[in-house]
Amino acid sequence: MDQYNVPVGPAAVNGPRYRFRNPAGPALVVQCLIATSALAEAYIIATGPDAPWLKDGSVLLGVLQLACWASFLVWFHRARCNAEVLAPGTHKYAPGFALGAWIIPLAMWWLPRRIALDVRRAGGPPRDTWLINAWWFVWLCDGPLSVAVHLLVLHQTEYHNPVDHGIGILDSILAIAVIRRITADQPAGPLPYFNMT
Repeated sequence: MDQYNVPVGPAAVNGPRYRFRNPAGPALVVQCLIATSALAEAYIIATGPDAPWLKDGSVLLGVLQLACWASFLVWFHRARCNAEVLAPGTHKYAPGFALGAWIIPLAMWWLPRRIALDVRRAGGPPRDTWLINAWWFVWLCDGPLSVAVHLLVLHQTEYHNPVDHGIGILDSILAIAVIRRITADQPAGPLPYFNMT
C-alpha cells in the first residue's frame, strides 16, 4: 500500500470501497495520446486528404484513436473513483457509469458530461464549468452530430476534410484542458482535512 492507496474521509470510517489513487500518471498518458492525435489531424490538413501516407497509415490513425479512448476511460474512471473518496455520497451516478455511460444509447450524449461536472465539483468549489460544457459541445459536433450531418445531409462517409479535422483539433485542445483541470483539482494524495467526518 503506497501513499495514494489509503482510505480517507468518511469512507475510512465506514469501510472504504474506493481508495484514492493518483490520477497524474493516466492523465499524462491520455494527454500525450490526444496531443499526438491532434498533431496527426493538423498534418492531414497541411498535406491534404489525398496524401499517400493517409491511405497507408489509416490503420495507424485508427489504432491511435482507440488508444486515446482507452487511456481516456482509464483516467476518467480513476478520477471518478477519487471523487467518491473526496466527496462521498454526493454523486448521482455510481463510479461504474464513468465507463458504462459512454455506451448507453442516447444517454451517452449527456451522462458523461454530467459525471465530469460531478467529478470536477468534488475537487473543490464549482468553477470552470464552461470548460467542460465547451469540450462537451465540441465533442458532440466532432462525433455524433458530425456523423449525422455526413450521412443525412452530405450523403457521404468521407471525414478527411479541413472542417472535420479542425473540429477534431479543437476537441483535442479542450479535452486536454479538461483533463488538466480535473487532475489538478484532485490532490496528489490524501490530505488531513479529508479525514473530517
